[in-house]
Amino acid sequence: MFNKKGKKLLIIGLDGVSHEMLAGNGQPSLLPSLKKFFAARTQRMSVSIPEISAVSWSSFMTGTQAGNHGIFGFVDLVPGTYQYRFPNFSDLKAPTFFDELGLKDKRSVIINLPATYPARAIPGVMISGFVALDLEKAVFPTSYIPILKQMGYQIDVDAGKGRDKKAEFLADLHCALKIRKQVADLLWEKENWDVFMFTITETDRLQHFLYDAYGDSRHPYSCEFNGFYQEVDQIAASFLQRAANAGDIEIVALSDHGFAPIKSEVYLNPILKKHGYFSLEKVETRSLASISPQARAFALDPSRIYIHQKGKYFKGGVAKSDVQKVGEDLKQLFESYEINGEKIIRKAYFKEELFSGAQMAAAPDLVLLSKPGYDLKGGLEKDQETGTSYFTGMHRQDNAFFACSRGELMSKPLTIFDVKGLLYKLLAI
Repeated sequence: MFNKKGKKLLIIGLDGVSHEMLAGNGQPSLLPSLKKFFAARTQRMSVSIPEISAVSWSSFMTGTQAGNHGIFGFVDLVPGTYQYRFPNFSDLKAPTFFDELGLKDKRSVIINLPATYPARAIPGVMISGFVALDLEKAVFPTSYIPILKQMGYQIDVDAGKGRDKKAEFLADLHCALKIRKQVADLLWEKENWDVFMFTITETDRLQHFLYDAYGDSRHPYSCEFNGFYQEVDQIAASFLQRAANAGDIEIVALSDHGFAPIKSEVYLNPILKKHGYFSLEKVETRSLASISPQARAFALDPSRIYIHQKGKYFKGGVAKSDVQKVGEDLKQLFESYEINGEKIIRKAYFKEELFSGAQMAAAPDLVLLSKPGYDLKGGLEKDQETGTSYFTGMHRQDNAFFACSRGELMSKPLTIFDVKGLLYKLLAI
C-alpha cells in the first residue's frame, strides 16, 4: 500500500500518444476515460529536439535538456572514434525526480520508464524500460526478478514482427501489456510508495507499424488498432479509479512525443554526399569507420549533423576556424531542401540554440526539425535521398500531451522540461 502520510502522486506515461488521440479534435477520443477524467485539464505539449524517447523521457525525469543530462540520442559515437555506443541510464548526468524525492524520504515505484537501463538502486522499486537488454539488470531490488520471470514479464516486444507478422505482433503487444499491468497491480498493493509511475510503450510500437490504421475504418487492422487503445484506456481507467478510492492522490498523464503519418523517409548522409560534404573511403563497407578524411560532415539517427572537425575525430579535416562557416552552409542546405517543391525542414538548429551545460562537448553541431510527415534518418546504408519502408508513423515534436489533476498549476505554453517542477508542486514540495 502507498504511504499514508503526505501527498501522493500517480503518473501514467503513454509513449508516443499525441494530444489529438486523447482530445479527439473532431474525432472520437481513443482514450475516452482519460479524456473525461481530465476534461479541460489537458493540453498540447512540446518536447525535446530530437523528439525521441531516450532524450524526451530523460528530459522529463531530470527537468532539463541534453546539454545538462547528456543523452542526445539512442546511439552516439565513442569519443574520438567512429564506433557506435548506446548511451544508457548510467550516462545520465542530471539528478532525476525520484532520486531527489528519495532525499526527502519519498519512495517511488517506476515501471517501464524508457532510458532507465540498467536499473540502479533508488528509494523504492525500478523496472527499466526500453532499451533494456537483460531482465537481470533491469530490476531493483533484485528480489523481484524471480517474480517477474514467473509472471512472464517482457520489457519489450519483438518489433521486427511489425513488418510482416502483424497479427503475431499485435498479440505480443496485448500479452506484454497485460502482464505489465499485473506487475503494476502487485506493486501498487505490496510496496510502500509516494510516487507510482506506470509507462506504456506498446502504443509507440503499434503506431510505428500501424499508424495508417488510425482513423481509417477501411484499413484491415482498423479494429485491432482501436481495440488496443480500448485496452490502454481501460488500464488507465483502473488506475484512476484506484487513485480515487485511495484519496489524496494527485494524477498526471503525459506522453514523451506525439506522432504523425509518414509521407517520406529522408536520408541525411546521401544528401550530404550529393552536396559534397560526405564520402566514404570504402563504399562497399557502408560503415562510418570508413569515412573519408575529405568528408566535412556526417549524420547520425535521427536528425543529428556532426561537423568532421580536425582534432575531434582522428580523420577529421575541418579546421576549428572553419566550423562556423561549414555549420552555416549546412543550415542553409537543409532549410532549403525540398521534396516535390516543398521545403521539408522547419528549422536547422545550431547546438547552442538547443543545449547548454556541462555535456556540450558531446552535442551534435546541428539538429534538424522536420515538418510532420518527413522522417529523418542517417541513411548510411542508402543510395537514395528519400524513400519509404514498413514504417507508417513517425515521432512529432509539437503534439505530445500533458494532463494534470490540478489544471491551475499548468503553464502555457508547456514543455516537457517543465514537468518535473509541476510534480514537485503537486507533492507540495
